[in-house]
Amino acid sequence: MFEQAKGVHSIIVENRRKVIIEGVKDVESFNENDVVVITHSGGLKIKGKNLEISKMNIEPGNGGNGLLEMTGVVQSLHYSDSDRTPNNIITKLFR
Repeated sequence: MFEQAKGVHSIIVENRRKVIIEGVKDVESFNENDVVVITHSGGLKIKGKNLEISKMNIEPGNGGNGLLEMTGVVQSLHYSDSDRTPNNIITKLFR
C-alpha cells in the first residue's frame, strides 16, 4: 500500500503544453521526451515531446518543497509508489 505523503504535492497541467509541479524533492533525469522527478508522493515520469524545463527550484534548504515548471507537449504522467535513490540506480547498473 502507498504511504501517506510527508509534504504537499500538486500538479497543474495547462492545455497539455505547460506543467507546474510543486513538492519536488529531486529531478532524477530529463530529456526532450521524458522527465523523471521525485515528489512527496513518489516518483513521477512525464512523457511528451519537446519537453523543456523552464523553471526549477529544488534547493536542499527548502525542505523538499521544490518547484518545477516545464513546457512542451505532455503525453502522459505516471507515478511510481517508491522514491528512487542513488543507491537503487547504482544497484541496477551493476546487476
